[in-house]
Amino acid sequence: MRMLEVRFNQQLSMDARGRVTLPVRLKAALDTHRVYSLVFIAYEGRLRGYTPADFTERVEKPLLGDDPFDPYQDEKQLLRLGTACEVDVDRQGRLVLPAELRELVRLGDKVTMISLLDRVELWSTEQFGKAFAAAQSRRDALGGAGG
Repeated sequence: MRMLEVRFNQQLSMDARGRVTLPVRLKAALDTHRVYSLVFIAYEGRLRGYTPADFTERVEKPLLGDDPFDPYQDEKQLLRLGTACEVDVDRQGRLVLPAELRELVRLGDKVTMISLLDRVELWSTEQFGKAFAAAQSRRDALGGAGG
């Protein structure tokens, strides 16, 4: 299943305990497919969240062909899977992000959640703004190609 049959870019609030309420359309899509958790990993200053099925297909399975005794492959697996955490979505459409993940990517009380093809991403709202502006600048420097 592709989790994101919904599209959004939404600013959300996170309380001191790490609770975030999912966008209504995302919660409805998860309910429709009877998905009650998301798997999050830290990746370059943000959290990537997948349905458990998408996480298995898109993140874990591609690593199965790696040589577990190759130090480079071992490090790749550690970096990709070492922060993986499955987080339950409650009946109100909230999730509680573990403190370790929040601290690792420096999430504060204002977060931005965006949908992409096979995942959601949670950013610090400030960092999202900076990353988006930098991407726009790179695109503009290339004459507007790719956007």
